[in-house]
Amino acid sequence: MRRGIGLLGGSFDPVHNGHLAVARGALQSLRLQRVDFVLAPRPWQKSVATPVSLRLEMLRAAIGKNESLAVCTKELERTGATYTIDTVRSLREDYGPAMPLVLLIGADQWENFHTWRCWQDLFDFVSVAVCTREEQMKEPAPDVAAFVAERRVVPHELTLAPAGRFTTFDIAAHAASSTKIRALFATRPRSEAFKALDTWLPTSVARLIAQHNAY
Repeated sequence: MRRGIGLLGGSFDPVHNGHLAVARGALQSLRLQRVDFVLAPRPWQKSVATPVSLRLEMLRAAIGKNESLAVCTKELERTGATYTIDTVRSLREDYGPAMPLVLLIGADQWENFHTWRCWQDLFDFVSVAVCTREEQMKEPAPDVAAFVAERRVVPHELTLAPAGRFTTFDIAAHAASSTKIRALFATRPRSEAFKALDTWLPTSVARLIAQHNAY
């Protein structure tokens, strides 16, 4: 039985096929009923120049009519820097105590998890699943490793509890990167960039980038 909602956060500048692959992998490995892309308008650990309205439009275009995917605009409702702890606390209030909520993060984020605000408290509201992408995962800080050791379960057992658990799941390696996409547009003629990014960008997203002359 599928249960629970995955929360895949990011600036999505732009959203690409690697993001979609993580969402599909989580749906399959964790047996989630849905994955929500949580758009961060002002991530505190990075600067973003692309208007949030365009990033939101690209996300919705990438998802299309897939009922297993959705966009969460919770962080667009706040001003100032956005912190994951505030978002998951608010979503827990929205969904109530029984709904399994799973924070989906990449191996690079996991390596720096100890720098997140109130990272221990996140487990009061959600479980955490790290996408390892074929052995790319590095060990977190020792205090994080010790904290999650007793909370670790196999992927399909993660959503048997509303929160407080930890697991990892694998997907095939994907070369797509928002940073690399922006760099290609900055350093190559646009026609060449679009051709090079043929397998990285959903067609609907590439169309919007061209339409808005983004990047």
